[in-house]
Amino acid sequence: MRSLPRVAGLLLIGLLSSARGQTVLAPVKLTQDGIDAGGIRLEKLQAIRHAPTVAAFGQVVDPARLAALAAQSAEAKADIAVAEAKLKLAQEEAKRTASLYRAQGNVSMADYQSTQSAEQVATSGQVVAKAKLRALEAGIRATWGAALTPAIETGDGPLAEIWTGSACLVLATVPFGSELAVAPPQATARPASGPALTLRLVGPSPQSQNGNGPGYYFLGSGTACPPVGLPLRVDMATGPEVSGVVIPAAAVVWHSATPIVYRKSGKTEFTPVALPVVDRTADGYFVKDEPGVELKPSVSIVVAGAALLLSEAQAAAGGTAGSDDDD
Repeated sequence: MRSLPRVAGLLLIGLLSSARGQTVLAPVKLTQDGIDAGGIRLEKLQAIRHAPTVAAFGQVVDPARLAALAAQSAEAKADIAVAEAKLKLAQEEAKRTASLYRAQGNVSMADYQSTQSAEQVATSGQVVAKAKLRALEAGIRATWGAALTPAIETGDGPLAEIWTGSACLVLATVPFGSELAVAPPQATARPASGPALTLRLVGPSPQSQNGNGPGYYFLGSGTACPPVGLPLRVDMATGPEVSGVVIPAAAVVWHSATPIVYRKSGKTEFTPVALPVVDRTADGYFVKDEPGVELKPSVSIVVAGAALLLSEAQAAAGGTAGSDDDD
C-alpha cells in the first residue's frame, strides 16, 4: 500500500478505546500538503430516513413447477366431473332396471345385478377421484402455502401475471434467528448486478429452506425480473423508518475486526470513529441518529484516502491495515 509522504508528517499517533470495546488509532493530524498528496477526499453526511432491514436470500421460482401443478389440479377436477357423469348415468340405469325388474318386466336377474354393480363401481370411481384431488391439494398447500394454493387451482390472482410473463415469483428466506415478526407488504430484491426489483408480498411459505428461518413468497413485476434460480439479496423491513445517515462503503476501513470511519475533527485533523450497530444497505451502512453517536448529519467524513491514513497509523503502532471487505 502506498504511504503518505513523510513531508506530510504524521504528527500525532496514539491509542484510544472505542465504543465497541476495540482499540482504534487516535486522531491523525496532517499538513495540507499531506492531505493533497494522499488523495484524501471528504463528504458531508446527509440526513435520511431509513427502515431497518434484514437481508434474506431470494430466488426466482421456476414457473414451470406452478404450471405443472395447475395442470394436475385441472386434470383432477376433470376426472371428478367424468366420474360424476358416469355415476349419474349408472344411477339412472340402475333405477330404470330395478323398476322394470320389480314390475316383472323384460329384465333378467343378471341384468338387474349388473346395473347395481355398475352403480357401485361408478360410486367408487367418484370417491377415488375426489380423494386424489384432496391429496393433490394437501400437497400443494404443504409446499406452497395457503396464499398460493387457490391461485394454483384456479390460475387467477398472482399467477395470472406470471402466466403472461409480466411478473415473477420470488421466494425469500430470512436467516435463522432474524428478528422479523411480520413480513412487510413490500421488499426489494437485488441481484449481484443489474437493476433492483420491487416486490409485493403474496404470503408465507410453509417450508423452511435448508434449516434457515421462515420463507415468504413475493411477486415482482416488470421487465426487471431476473432469470430463474439466480441468487438475490432481498431487503425486508423489520420496523418503521428512523432518521440517520448512510456511511458509504468506501469510507469504511477495518482495524482488528472493528469497522471504523475517519471524520474531520479539525482543519487538518481526522479522528477514527468505530461504527456502532449499523444496518447494511445497498449504498453502505445506515447509522441511526441517537444520543452519543458521532456520525450525524453535516459531519464530514473521509470517503477516499481512509485506508492510507489507517495504514500509516497502524504501521506506526505496529499493526496491519485493512479495508472494507464486508459482502
